Amino acid sequence: MHNDLHALEQRWGLAIQSAGFGVWDLDLAAQRVHYPREWKALLGYPATDAPDPPSLWRARVHPDDLAPMLAAQQRHLRGDSPHYEAEFRLRAADGSERWVLSRGRVVARDAQGQPLRMVGTLTDITDRRTLEAMRAERDRVAALSQAKSAFLSRLSHELRTPLNAVLGFTQLLALRLGGADQAPHRHEVAQIEQAGWQLLRKIDDLLDLSQVEAAAPAAPLVGVPVAVAACWQQVCATLAPLAAARGVQLQAEVAPANAQVLADPARLTQVLQQLADNAVRHHRPQGTVALRLQREGPQWCLAVQDDGPGIPPERLARLFEAFERGPQSGAAHDGLGIGLTLARWWVQRMGGQISAQSTLGQGSTLRVRLPAADADPA
Repeated sequence: MHNDLHALEQRWGLAIQSAGFGVWDLDLAAQRVHYPREWKALLGYPATDAPDPPSLWRARVHPDDLAPMLAAQQRHLRGDSPHYEAEFRLRAADGSERWVLSRGRVVARDAQGQPLRMVGTLTDITDRRTLEAMRAERDRVAALSQAKSAFLSRLSHELRTPLNAVLGFTQLLALRLGGADQAPHRHEVAQIEQAGWQLLRKIDDLLDLSQVEAAAPAAPLVGVPVAVAACWQQVCATLAPLAAARGVQLQAEVAPANAQVLADPARLTQVLQQLADNAVRHHRPQGTVALRLQREGPQWCLAVQDDGPGIPPERLARLFEAFERGPQSGAAHDGLGIGLTLARWWVQRMGGQISAQSTLGQGSTLRVRLPAADADPA
C-alpha cells in the first residue's frame, strides 16, 4: 500500500512538472499556504513541502497585478462569485517573471459561514501570454502601417490640387513672356515649372507607395513588347545633363534589335531611370555608369553597373526598403528614399525580378530581369 501511494505521488509530481501545473491549499485561519515542491522548483525556489505564509507569495506577485488578484479572491470569499480566478505575473528566483492562471474555491466554512479553507490550481500560461503579446504587437504594427498608407494617399491627393494650379498658371505666364526682352524672366518661370513638375513626381511616388503598402496586392501589369534600345536611349538623354554636371560618364551597351521585353513601356523606363539616377548621384567624379544587357534563357537581364565606392552589406540588405537613403544622402542628394522600393514594386508587377550586388571599393550592379518578348509563354 505504501509503495502504491509513493508511485502515485511520483506520477502526480511528474505531471505537475511537465504541465507547469500546481495545486495550492490555503488555510485561511492559520494563514498558511501549501504549494507542491515541483511548482516551487519551476520558479527556482527551494523545493520543500513546508507551507509558507500567503504574504510571502503575494510579495512575489507583480505590483500591477496584485490588487486585481486580491480583489478577485475577496469576491469569492464574500460569496459574490462561485469561484476564484485570476491571471497575474509571479517573480521567479532569478528575477524573471512568469504568467500564471490561478483558480480555486472555498471547500470549508465555519458555523457562521466564514471561509476556513480554499483549494485551487496554478497553471503556467507564460507561452500563451507571450503569443498574445506578439499577436497584439503584430496587429498594432499593421494598424499603424494602414494609417500611414491612408495618410500618404490623402496627403498626396490634397497636394496635387494646388500644385496643378501652380503649374497651369506658370505655363500661362510663360506664354505671356514672349518678347525677346523677357528672356531672363522666361528662364526664371521655367525654373519654377521644372521644380513644380519635380514636386509632382514626388507626390505621384507617394501615391504609388501607399498602394505598395496597402493590404490588397496590386493587379499585375499587362506587358507589351518593349525595345530595350529605345529605353536605353531615353534614359541616357534624360540623365545626360546630370551626368555631365557631376563628371560621370554614362555608357549604354548597344542593344540588338531583337532585344525586347514584355513590360509596361513607361514604367520600365521609370525603373531604369531610377536605377541609373541613383548610380549617377551617388558616384564619384570621373566614374562610369554603364547600362548592360544579357540574354538569360527566357529572360533579358538589364543591368545598371557602376565602379563607385560600393554599398556596405548592412545597407545592401535594406536597399529596397522605403525611406532607406544612402550614407551620402543630404542636401545634395534630394529624394524621398522610396525610388528603389517603387522600382521593385513595378518590376514585380511586370512579372520580373530586381536584385542588387555590390563590393566595397569596386562598385555596384542592379539587375532587372524581365520576360523576353519572343520567349515561349509555355
